[in-house]
Amino acid sequence: MSKLRHPTLAAWQRNHEDGSYSAEIRGWNLKVWWVPEKPGVKRGFLWEATGPAEQKLASSVPTEEIEVAMATAEECVAPDPEKHETKIVD
Repeated sequence: MSKLRHPTLAAWQRNHEDGSYSAEIRGWNLKVWWVPEKPGVKRGFLWEATGPAEQKLASSVPTEEIEVAMATAEECVAPDPEKHETKIVD
């Protein structure tokens, strides 16, 4: 059995200018964006969270799935892993 991570916020909004997605949870501003593949740089989605006191958290490695990037960002500011995992039977 494996698990697929997914976001819980229905409020992720797409920015049509740059293609990123953003949301707000517990005073934190979350942002997810796509990074194209380049020589020496893996493609995928990165995330960043900015807190009410300007604290910053960010991903260091891109993920292939936007849902995983969103769920990871949410978990970092509002931990509850059970809400972000769906059991899948292989």
